[in-house]
Amino acid sequence: MTAGDEPGDAEPPPLDLAATERLEDRPFVTTRPFDPSRIQEWVRTGVALAVIGAVILETLILTIAFVAGGIAASDLSAATAAIITPMVGIAGTVLGFYFGTHRGARGG
Repeated sequence: MTAGDEPGDAEPPPLDLAATERLEDRPFVTTRPFDPSRIQEWVRTGVALAVIGAVILETLILTIAFVAGGIAASDLSAATAAIITPMVGIAGTVLGFYFGTHRGARGG
């Protein structure tokens, strides 16, 4: 045996860091590219449902307070104007943006 024939003296294969393997060449890659529109759609839907739910909840609370006697009939108009009117305006803005975005995305 010569000095270069020792088992620990074998030269390792060259390491080529410039060679890259494309993900398309690997058969087990099944993921689709990231699509932010799916997440945006879930967020828009959640915000729209939350605002509509808040309007409904505040209307129910106001109605129950009136029926239970917590709000006098003379104060009902002022309470409705102070609580429900701004929430309906916000809900209209949110829903207008929501459906306007849908119309713009469809191109019509």
